[in-house]
Amino acid sequence: MVRISKKSIMKLQNIIITLGLLLIASCKQADYPIENASSYTHIFMQLANNGLYEKSMAITDNWEKIELGVGYGGVEENTSNLEIQLTIDEAAILRYNEQNGTSYEIAPEGSYRLKDNKVFIAPGRSGSNSTQLEVNSSLLNGTHPYLIPISIVNNSANLPVVEGLGTTYFLVSGFYESNPFENYSSEKWTILDYSDDDNEGASGGRARHAIDGKLETFWHSQWRRNPDGSRPNHPHFIAVDMHETNLLHGLTIYGRQGDESKVGYLFPKNVFIEGSVDGENWLTVGNFDMVATNNMATIYFEKNVQVRYFKFTTLSSKGNSDTVSAAEIVAF
Repeated sequence: MVRISKKSIMKLQNIIITLGLLLIASCKQADYPIENASSYTHIFMQLANNGLYEKSMAITDNWEKIELGVGYGGVEENTSNLEIQLTIDEAAILRYNEQNGTSYEIAPEGSYRLKDNKVFIAPGRSGSNSTQLEVNSSLLNGTHPYLIPISIVNNSANLPVVEGLGTTYFLVSGFYESNPFENYSSEKWTILDYSDDDNEGASGGRARHAIDGKLETFWHSQWRRNPDGSRPNHPHFIAVDMHETNLLHGLTIYGRQGDESKVGYLFPKNVFIEGSVDGENWLTVGNFDMVATNNMATIYFEKNVQVRYFKFTTLSSKGNSDTVSAAEIVAF
């Protein structure tokens, strides 16, 4: 048991009393009048301090809520119930893109909403109540990131807005935790065009074997060398005619079956996807880096596309060789 002397207790009491007096003294307001104090009063969006506010969410049919509010600053204390009006400011996207060299666009109509376009700062407070930007990720139509700016429009006291802090830029995007889509049947699909292939006998090797519904067969780019010793390098491509227009959300690629140590290097690594409605004019769907898990990889398009044709182009393979192979290309 530790014993404390009476002298030590008295010393401790004196220290506590001294600290208390210092604390009281520090709480007294200094009377230093500031000329035109009201000119230092302003409001600002608190989240605007952070630059882009990025929110990535699992794609579900739910409304994700993002809290936001407005701050008050200045020498004088707020004495009124200050009302601030907010708006989703689509025009701010153009300004942001010009200033930052970006090309963001507003999210699809109906996929976002501002719960309440007014917030209030109560007397004596330095921050408002919260409102919410609500986003339904299932209505974003893919994994593409979109910019949603929310700006201060006006306020009941006509207070100035801090320059650069009047707009918060929300960058929202969705991701799939698992594939919710059904695969399209490839039964009627045909090859519209292809760069090269090579005969592998019973195992296939031809371009058509990438869409025959069989994992046992595969497409293989030309691996035999020409008489001059050369053979085609990347890019290799297959263009598919689905013979009907489908809404594509992505592709699943199955690698050539067999010993991973022997054929794994042939799996496509970087691919470029295009779509078309007529088989002649092609739109860019995206460039994708694929990492195979259990000899397969799924890529989700940033924006869903309504097309009859798609083109699958390989820019590199897992082993960084000039050849590539795929057992099956599945669209969903």
